Amino acid sequence: MNLIWEGGILFWVIVGLTVVAAAVFVDRLLRLRKIGIDPQDFLQGVFNVLDKGQTDEALAICDETPGPLPALVAEAIAHRDSDEAHLREILGATAHAELSRLERRAMLLSLFAQLLPLLGLIGTFVGGIAAVTALDAEAPLVRTGDLTSAVVGALATTAAGLIGAAFCYAAHHILVLKSDALSLDMDQGMALTLDYLERAEAREAEGQGDADVKA
Repeated sequence: MNLIWEGGILFWVIVGLTVVAAAVFVDRLLRLRKIGIDPQDFLQGVFNVLDKGQTDEALAICDETPGPLPALVAEAIAHRDSDEAHLREILGATAHAELSRLERRAMLLSLFAQLLPLLGLIGTFVGGIAAVTALDAEAPLVRTGDLTSAVVGALATTAAGLIGAAFCYAAHHILVLKSDALSLDMDQGMALTLDYLERAEAREAEGQGDADVKA
């Protein structure tokens, strides 16, 4: 208990930042879990609806499904009449915006992972200065309790900073891995969607050509 109370203001600042980091991590983790879908099943369902000519229903499915991949597919469907270069540009911008939205708060973890050890180091220097001041003020009869209080405060901030930084590093790494998995799903989904739209356009052109021949 003394280790906690002797840490001083810096100790509680470090604890507060660690709590904020934990809240951000849990929030992002729940968000990533919520938007986690099976890309193959989702795309197959959308393509089946599009095969029936029900474009509005396909867009509704995308709007009702959370996550970056449905948003990407919705943009592809909405701009399916655009040329391929323009469509890829739109999808690239949408993918970038969706990933930025996912990573926005997670970057705080990276910041805290670098900041917390520095705060702990500052606490160590503050404790060292307090110890030297006590030695200078009470020399030659120095009370052990005064030195112990300063050293304990330095150890408390150092330990808190290192523990908080280790947590932030681990949490940020976990979120990055999950975001990378989503990014891979988006890349594969975009490729499959573009391929489907290209084949659908070819079938439509072929059907139109057959109709003209019959006419």
